Amino acid sequence: MLRKLSLRNAKRQFREYALYFVTLSFTVSLMYAFQTLLFSDSVKALSRLEIFPLMIAAASILIVFIIGQIISYMTNYMLRKRSREFGIYMLSGIPGKAVGTLVFYENTLIGTLAFLPGLLAGMLLSQVLEAVLLPLFGLSYMPHFLLSLPAAGLTFLYFAVMLLYSLLKNGKWIRRITLYELLLFDRKNEKSLLAGSTSAVAVFFLSALLGGSGILLLYFQPFGSGYDVLVGTVFLVLFLFGFFLSVPSFLCTQLGGRISWKYRKNRLVLFRNFTAKIQSAGLVMGMLSVLFMLALTFMGTGTVVSMMITKKMERSAFDILILHNKELRDFTDYETLLRQSVSIRAGLSYGIYTGMGRELAQIRDDSMAQLGGTGSSIYAEFQTDTCMKQSDYSSLRRLLGYDAAELDPSSCYIHCVPGLAKRLEAYTRQEERPYYAGYPFAADGVFTGPFSQTEAYGNGLDYIIIVPDDAVTRMTVLYSLYAAVTEAPPDNRFLQNITKECPGLVRLERNRMKSVPGSNTATALTEDADYFSGKWAERENMSHLYAMIICLFYLALVLEAAGAAILATQVLGDREKKWKQERILRQLGMSRRLAGRLGRRQLSLLFLLPVLPALVVSSSFIYVGAVKIHAQAFRFPVFGNTFWVICPLAVSFLLFALLYGVYYAAACNRYRQERIMENG
Repeated sequence: MLRKLSLRNAKRQFREYALYFVTLSFTVSLMYAFQTLLFSDSVKALSRLEIFPLMIAAASILIVFIIGQIISYMTNYMLRKRSREFGIYMLSGIPGKAVGTLVFYENTLIGTLAFLPGLLAGMLLSQVLEAVLLPLFGLSYMPHFLLSLPAAGLTFLYFAVMLLYSLLKNGKWIRRITLYELLLFDRKNEKSLLAGSTSAVAVFFLSALLGGSGILLLYFQPFGSGYDVLVGTVFLVLFLFGFFLSVPSFLCTQLGGRISWKYRKNRLVLFRNFTAKIQSAGLVMGMLSVLFMLALTFMGTGTVVSMMITKKMERSAFDILILHNKELRDFTDYETLLRQSVSIRAGLSYGIYTGMGRELAQIRDDSMAQLGGTGSSIYAEFQTDTCMKQSDYSSLRRLLGYDAAELDPSSCYIHCVPGLAKRLEAYTRQEERPYYAGYPFAADGVFTGPFSQTEAYGNGLDYIIIVPDDAVTRMTVLYSLYAAVTEAPPDNRFLQNITKECPGLVRLERNRMKSVPGSNTATALTEDADYFSGKWAERENMSHLYAMIICLFYLALVLEAAGAAILATQVLGDREKKWKQERILRQLGMSRRLAGRLGRRQLSLLFLLPVLPALVVSSSFIYVGAVKIHAQAFRFPVFGNTFWVICPLAVSFLLFALLYGVYYAAACNRYRQERIMENG
């Protein structure tokens, strides 16, 4: 009998709380799709993604903890709504232990109904993830719709842990509650945590003060340490909870006494229902706002990191760079081997020189200091100005497809990153024209554009002086380079095998440096090796950043979906009370159409309310994070102004709105269907 009863109850709950169970399936599909990446042979072939499994595992464990809490809350919410039903079971002679067994059967069946469709959807989603991820590393994608048993087993384990935690926690509640409490539970009025309007108004202003202080701490960071971010974050979270605990009483205090406002256009009904709902669900609204804030912040941060990767790739310019230290070298042997593995459109061998002066290096260091940097470069090779021949510069511009530069063979020019252009233009336009290596700088001779200068051991570091060809005869060779542009991006296997196929060639790793004796500088070069770098090698070096982006969006989607499902369930709950109120309004003369319109307005306001504070707080986190990430990624600004931060904000808001809009539309549709059934 219990199994038949549990089957009937499960069907009824699945129908009444469809959005919540669809969210469980969505969570299962996401978890399976990301676990599949851990066991994918294509992803395992990516040599620089060793940390990816650890990041996915950490994100999954965090999701298990968060979603486990949410499942426990939602299960308890649904059980409380059925308190009278459980009381009737006990009056009918069913013992409390049997009621607990009934709930266990129901949750097991519901979990199965949510898990299986989620697994099927996860198979499709995993293919979408691979189709997006593999081309980033030059690997081709081949569809293969097969169930990954290890990924399915791991997903089942995570899902079982979440359900088991919920069952154990709510099983205690069922065993402890009495029959009297079950029968009278739904008659209890929900109370606010704040006793009176005075305390609520005080909490409202205190939360607003904490919110403003938190934003200011994040923006300005007056103490210059991590405590600014920590304290600011705590203040903002307290603001979210304090705001939702106090805003109903605050609104009643500010608007309840305005008779002319309250009784116009049916505002009284909407105002009363709206404030009553959020007053009884203040903690829930605060929790939802925190979830939405985290989801928006993760999306925005992931977008910022993606933009930094794109900019680094763009500024790298050359697809392949091979460096030989301290002398000119003939790179024909390397070029021959490269052409056997990849289609090279054009290549050029040339030298990078130094005249031992440091006028421009000092300008660069001063500019870095003004931007809050260290004020000097740690690389030994870039303590002095670096140069290249005009003929090599012209050839490199043709190689990259740039417009030809008209160079005076008796003048010097500069090519630099955009963040240095104004300072160097001011330097070259002085009344007393500056000279280098015996040649004057051209007044309008500063060029910008991607030229492999944002990282060390390219065409200079941040800048390079373009001198007449004869001038380099009096200079020292710093290193020689072979630069090439390919017809198509090489695949990951080429990048892994190139150092094996070319004896003496190693990957350039700028973060592995050794100190130079007798100075405070360091170098990443040795004299017994040649170094391979370039745009595609840089992309592979940033594999861990791609993994971080994937994990951030993974967390964001799960958090947003879970929060939206809880909100939809809360908004659509208490159907009997809603229909009773609507019947009273219709008896008082309100039309059915107007009552439905007021209900839809209340639904819209409740969906909008937890999002607005989350937007404000997440915008602060995204802005501060974007500025910090940009400063870590580049020594000089690569964007014209700070308006570039609008892009990650807009992307995160748009992605959030797309998924949130689906839940809002589903809630509106469910509300409309319930009204149709209620009104016959």
